[in-house]
Amino acid sequence: MGRIKYTFQDSTELPVQRDFIQDLQDFLRISEEVIPLERSAIRTKEENKEGNAILEKRIREIDEFRTEVAAYLEKVTQEVDSEDILEIKNKILETCAAAASGKKDENLEELEKETKIARNEIQQLETKILSILSPFFEEGIYGAEHAYSAAVEEKKLKGTQVSSIGGMQYEFALNFSEDMIKVGDLQELTLPIWVKAGILHKEDKIKKLDISDFYVMSVEYEGNSLNTVFEDKDGEHRITISADEMAYLILHGDYEISGDEELAASIDMDSIYELIKKLKQLFKESVESRKLRRVLLEGKNVMDENRVLNCLMLIAGIYGKLIRECIERGYTKGEITIKIEEPGGTRTEKYLPNSVILSRLSDIGSEGLELAEILGVAKA
Repeated sequence: MGRIKYTFQDSTELPVQRDFIQDLQDFLRISEEVIPLERSAIRTKEENKEGNAILEKRIREIDEFRTEVAAYLEKVTQEVDSEDILEIKNKILETCAAAASGKKDENLEELEKETKIARNEIQQLETKILSILSPFFEEGIYGAEHAYSAAVEEKKLKGTQVSSIGGMQYEFALNFSEDMIKVGDLQELTLPIWVKAGILHKEDKIKKLDISDFYVMSVEYEGNSLNTVFEDKDGEHRITISADEMAYLILHGDYEISGDEELAASIDMDSIYELIKKLKQLFKESVESRKLRRVLLEGKNVMDENRVLNCLMLIAGIYGKLIRECIERGYTKGEITIKIEEPGGTRTEKYLPNSVILSRLSDIGSEGLELAEILGVAKA
């Protein structure tokens, strides 16, 4: 069965084999949703900051007043010997201290309460922003580089995907369709190891160790490099395989099987290569769900820095290049058009006028107009 083919209107293949019009519409939708949410988060932070400043000023004023009262009473009673007067002074100081402490506590409690409310509101907004971005970030960002890892925690395989492009890094939590995965679920495999054999005279002999029932304990995969660890049920045997384009390494415990000429000659490399291929596919075919949990820009959390818009601008820069090429290779001015060819030969066209994009982004406000400028549709 063939694949769907995406081309420009002049039948030249799109550099990214995806429905660009749909991705562009999704980009518009998430922009319409997350920009107002980020505005709300910024406003909540500013209001909380202003409220905190007022309460902190009140607390400072209470402390200053208490200090001034104490200083004044000390001054006016500096040469007083009367016990009655001194007793009154001490009672005034005690009353003042108690009243000041009470008021400070009230303001501190209010400060803590307002900060907690603001923090919860911001957290809810940030969670909502991440949930909106999550499905789009899975495949809608062209040209990103991906690194994958998975490890068994409490008898459950849990994974992470870290993707990066142009100073932006975004991280997904991965849930697999199976809690534990056996090597045999991917590829039947035996490896040669040395064992002591013989009744009277123990000699080293090669034994084929079937690791099909071993569990995948960890996998790290980036580019063409992969590192994985398998263990049997009892943890008696541990196999480590590392491979890249240039070389491979296979360990049984700490012993290097691949570095032993006699053992290396018995390794079924076809099965090894097939297993490595299946382990790479694991992060696409066996992932049940992905959840975006963090986005960084230049190493800093975009939620903390209020820079979600900057991330959208970065994506707009990627999409803008493709929009320009669509228009250059298209036949209708001011319209983004692509052609879709189904495996059976059916061909359809999809288009999106620049004016529609500009209209939707303009409705967002100044932030949307910035995105329109970067996309190249600001003069539609």
